[in-house]
Formats: sequence, C-alpha cells, structure tokens
Amino acid sequence: MRTRRRRRGFASLLTYHGAHAHAFAHTLGNAYASLGDCTKAIEYHKQHLTMAKELGNRVGEGKAYGNLGCAYQALGDYSKTIEYHAQHLAIAKKVGDRAGEYSVSESGNLNAYHSQGNISKAIEYHEQRLTIARKRI
Repeated sequence: MRTRRRRRGFASLLTYHGAHAHAFAHTLGNAYASLGDCTKAIEYHKQHLTMAKELGNRVGEGKAYGNLGCAYQALGDYSKTIEYHAQHLAIAKKVGDRAGEYSVSESGNLNAYHSQGNISKAIEYHEQRLTIARKRI
C-alpha cells in the first residue's frame, strides 16, 4: 500500500515538473524569437512540442506547432511555415481551440501565403478568420 502511494506521488511529481518544463521551453522559445535568434527559438519550440506530446497536452502541442511556424516564417521558409501552421490548425479544430484557430488564420498561413504571392489562398485564410471572429461575438 505504501509503495503504491509513493509511485502515485512520484508520477504526480513528474507530471507537475513536466508541465513546468513544458511551459519554460515555450517561454524560452518565444524569448529567443523576440531577440531574433530563430535557430535557438526553433530548438526550444521543438522541445516544447516533444514535451507537450509526452504529456498529452494537445493545446500545447498545437501552440508549439504554431510557434515553429512563426519561427520558420521569420527565416523565410514558407513551406515549413505552412506545414507547421497546418498542423496547429488541425489540432485547434480537433480540440475546439477557437483562439488557436484564429491565431493560425491571423499570423500563420495568411502571412505565409501572402509572402509567397498566393493571394487567393491568403484571402481564404482572411475569410476563415472573419468566420471565427463572428462566432466569438
């Protein structure tokens, strides 16, 4: 009985610290992105993604994909930007994360497609953003 309690306590402790490490990786990734060090930001966002997956945190996983998309966009790698934002959008829709859906439409694929000169696709994301905004009201 006592051993089972210890194991449950240990598992809770790992989950607790895992959640905090996950948040630190997210924050450090964003801090490096703000400093313009996209390579370091990507490193931390990938750590954030790995931890979110391990913890089963789908919203965190989506945010990590979104942050990776933004970092690659800053580097001008629009194909990776679109790839990561598409994964963020799929997760956001699946878990009902309306804010996540909105942010992908706003800062993600919208800008990437516009930067590529694919205006019709950028318009599609503007329309999605408008639809999401109307549902929020």
